[in-house]
Amino acid sequence: MLLEQGLKQTLSQKIDPKLIMANNILQLTTMELRQAIEQELAENPALEEPGDDPCENCDQPKTLCIDCPFYKQTVSADDTDLSVYELEQPIDFAADADDNDGDFIASIRAEITLQDHLNTLLRAALASNHWQIGEYIVSNINDSGYLEGSVEELAYELGRDIDEVEMVLTIIQTFDPPGIGARDLRECLRLQLERLAEDDSGNAIALEMVRNYWQEMLGGKIGKIARKLKVSAKDVVAATEFIKKQLNPYPGNSFRPPYQTDADDFSASVRPDVIVRKAEGGYEIEIAGHDPNLLNINQNYRSMYESIKNGGASKFSGEDKKHIIEFVERADLFIKNINQRRRTLRRITKAIVEFHQGYLETSSKAFLRPLTRTRIARTLSMHESTVSRATANKYVQLPSEEVVSFDFFFDNSISVKDMIGELIAAEDKRNPLSDQRIADILGENGFEVARRTVVKYREAQKILSSRQRRI
Repeated sequence: MLLEQGLKQTLSQKIDPKLIMANNILQLTTMELRQAIEQELAENPALEEPGDDPCENCDQPKTLCIDCPFYKQTVSADDTDLSVYELEQPIDFAADADDNDGDFIASIRAEITLQDHLNTLLRAALASNHWQIGEYIVSNINDSGYLEGSVEELAYELGRDIDEVEMVLTIIQTFDPPGIGARDLRECLRLQLERLAEDDSGNAIALEMVRNYWQEMLGGKIGKIARKLKVSAKDVVAATEFIKKQLNPYPGNSFRPPYQTDADDFSASVRPDVIVRKAEGGYEIEIAGHDPNLLNINQNYRSMYESIKNGGASKFSGEDKKHIIEFVERADLFIKNINQRRRTLRRITKAIVEFHQGYLETSSKAFLRPLTRTRIARTLSMHESTVSRATANKYVQLPSEEVVSFDFFFDNSISVKDMIGELIAAEDKRNPLSDQRIADILGENGFEVARRTVVKYREAQKILSSRQRRI
């Protein structure tokens, strides 16, 4: 075997460590960024938060003192965004006791779910030997309040008697909210009507219609029902209106924790990374989290670094030079990457706001249009992976104060389902929209949806067909 030595040139791609660091910071959430900043402050002596150094005149952090030269220098910096710059406010220990933001207990309590609520009730209503059955039934009740699966299937999976499971389910169906644990819409409405009848606030004709004339009611056969029940057609119409106005086809959605007096006042489970506010000239976008203007390079380190770069390296040992250059450049890159993250998030959010302005103005999901990350990337002349990293696991607070994931704006199926529901809710009940007409309307709004897809989404929301909806 002949062994030879030689030189060979090859081309290979290597990822710049600076790019890796920038991408890592870009995909951090607000809380993760705060942790990364704290870690960098602990590890890098060249990086500091100048707000920690109080003003010599007023003894406040310099970012709060308008007379400080540091404050004037900060707000006049080139990369400072004055439209969203907010001074850090001192903690008000005398805040209103009703302010939930300062309520320590409110901030740590866990939200009580529908399943938690039902499990608490069943332990009080059932003997301990039936708890397992009850908890298994509750685990199969979806967020809308319906039981998924038949009693026979549940009994088989539990290895228990069918009559025993049926008995436990019957007890669960007496819990609040009324209609919970129903296996279909008919049973859901029947349970609610029976509960109202017990409270002397029900409608006997409506209950009789749901119990014995369900198909006739769905078919709008008012005359037939009136003859069977020996009442006037006007009474049947009134009973139908009672069902529509007084009953809830999604009982699970009406549940709220017992300590909540306002159904819309839930404690936020997530903190927004971006906040969008309505302003006079349009929309104002604020990137939540730590303000990069409150990070800078230590003045002593900066002076030594500039001395080294301007010919004064001989005053420092080799180890000192390496230490100073490494940490100053690392701190400078860290601050630049945070600023770049803010600019990227702002640009992406601005593009989304402009595209979905109809939804932001009305809060109606019918105004959501198909949008992809690729389209945003092309609009902003950036790579699609950058858009994906910037929006991954992040949330945005809308002008309505609703907090949604960035994914919300890119999920077409959700908006299509909601559009179908809203179109049907606003239709003329005497001339309801057919599935094909709904598909045509969606197509006019940029959603190419087949009629069978409309049927699928409509049935998933337990919405009747146009014939059955007609009054």
